[in-house]
Amino acid sequence: MQFNSPAYLTGIDRSGIGKDGVFCADYVNMVRNTTGRLVGDMTRGASGVHVSSQLTARSLNHGKLSKEQLSEWLYTAFYLLDRCCLPLMGLAAKQTTQIEQLKNDKIRDQEQIIQLQNKLIEKKDEEIKVVKDTVVSELKSYSSVVQESCSAALAPKKIVSAVKQVNQDVDRSRNVIVFGVDEDQNEKPEEKITAILDKLDEKPQISGCVRIGQLKPGRVRPLKFRVRNQDTVYQILRKATILRNLEDCRKVFISPDRTIEERVSRRKLVDQLREKRVADPNNNYVIRKGEIVCVEKT
Repeated sequence: MQFNSPAYLTGIDRSGIGKDGVFCADYVNMVRNTTGRLVGDMTRGASGVHVSSQLTARSLNHGKLSKEQLSEWLYTAFYLLDRCCLPLMGLAAKQTTQIEQLKNDKIRDQEQIIQLQNKLIEKKDEEIKVVKDTVVSELKSYSSVVQESCSAALAPKKIVSAVKQVNQDVDRSRNVIVFGVDEDQNEKPEEKITAILDKLDEKPQISGCVRIGQLKPGRVRPLKFRVRNQDTVYQILRKATILRNLEDCRKVFISPDRTIEERVSRRKLVDQLREKRVADPNNNYVIRKGEIVCVEKT
């Protein structure tokens, strides 16, 4: 059997493996396959057995093998070792060093993150302490003033009354009042309110539909109903002007549920609006956010 080392190394020389120090997966596989062929041929040539048999120094020491064959094998083995195996080992060592460096960098980054988090916690604790000290100081000052000049204002009955008033105001914010809807003896208020809301293209969930005020001859009492939140009240009030352009709803007027003080203030504001319109009929005046403003006519 004749052996020729270039037959093993032709693919490696052609690909330039190991020259630039870069080894991809294909290069590694090529070196592995070449080494496998060499060892297999050496085993078969030395003992004539299957390639899986173990190759030993004794199996190579017999008269069947020539020095030329042994030289070719030795040359090929040293070539692979020098050109491929040693650079690969160096590259592996370099990568191992880089991996260790990356691990160390990651540990340092984590330590810096922990330090920053601790500083942030300390900063927040300082801010909380400042706020706490300020609140305590202000409460002490307020308590002193209250005890000196407002002890009567904090009587239990007045506190209960104030809390009750706040609850009423919150509850009232979800109410809507509708004026000008004809009143019948056997009417269903919810159906009348639903019909008006349909004209505004609004279909909210309503409850507590009732007439309010004392029943008097010739007087149409307003309707009151409740929605789920204040945003729905605002949406209905914003569209209420649509009713002015509807033939069967021109007398219908929608407003929020105001307190007595708010109704008095509103009435004064409406009177001022009328006076303003009479005095200056060429401009268009309306009430917005509790004030009389001039807007362009549409």
